[in-house]
Parts: sequence; structure tokens; C-alpha cells
Amino acid sequence: MNGQTEQQFFVLVADDSENDRWLLSLAMGRTARLRIVAEVTNGADVIAYLQGSGRFAQREKFPLPDLLLLDLAMPVKNGFEVLTWLRRQPLPSLKVVVLTDSMNPEHIKRALDLGADHFQVKPASNGELESMVFALEESMLKMIRPVLRRPHTDAVAGMT
Repeated sequence: MNGQTEQQFFVLVADDSENDRWLLSLAMGRTARLRIVAEVTNGADVIAYLQGSGRFAQREKFPLPDLLLLDLAMPVKNGFEVLTWLRRQPLPSLKVVVLTDSMNPEHIKRALDLGADHFQVKPASNGELESMVFALEESMLKMIRPVLRRPHTDAVAGMT
């Protein structure tokens, strides 16, 4: 690593399926940069985590995530309710990926209209899940890479 610390991204997983959370955790464990900081099972806990309230009040223990993986069908508050709440919050660096079983075009449109950055149907196989996780990691890296600009040589060339 040449003495450099690799950029890590904190991930909050919100899904009421224990099996889906476990499989996601396994896939994320294979990445170099995505680190699950918490798993919650309902929308009310997503909001409490992001607010740093209740059992999530210690920000050192529960850091703000860079990425929220959000299921739509959860108890207490569903994913749409969480997205509606998020629209009113000052969390500009939080990337939200809806990860759900629904392929309903109305759900996709609504989630994206409410501010989700991406809508992903839960992969059917472990291989597809792993590929999705690596694509998420790459997407997060692209967000932080500086844009390299080359000098515009055309304008300079005519000034000799």
C-alpha cells in the first residue's frame, strides 16, 4: 500500500431480511473499500441512525455512512418513507441505492423521483451479488476521483 491509506466507504444496510443482510455482508467482505458500519431492519432505525439519535447517538461508534443500501419493503417505515425523509435532510454526500425485490416500474420511478441515486433489483445469485457490490465500490471511487484536465492546446498553438 506504499504507506497510503486506501479510501474506505461506510455503508449502512437497511433490510428486514436477515438472509439478505448476511449475503450482502459476505459479498462486501470481499471488497477492499466498502465497510458495513451498521445493519438495520426497519425504516425508523435508518432515520434514527442518520440523525444520530436513540441507540445510535454515539457518532464515533455509528459514523455517518457514505452509502445507504435501502430495501423498500421494511416494517415501521418503508423505503419510500425513508426517501421522503431524506429529501429534507442536509446529507449531500450520502449515496442511496435502493436494493429490493420489486421490479415494478412505478416503484423504480417513485424511488428515483424521491432522490435515490440508483435502483437495483436484488441479484438472484451470489455471483451476481458480488458483481453488484464490486460495481458499487467502483461507483463510489468515481465520485471521489479528481477530474484531470488537460491544457487546451488548440488556443495556445495559434499564438506563436
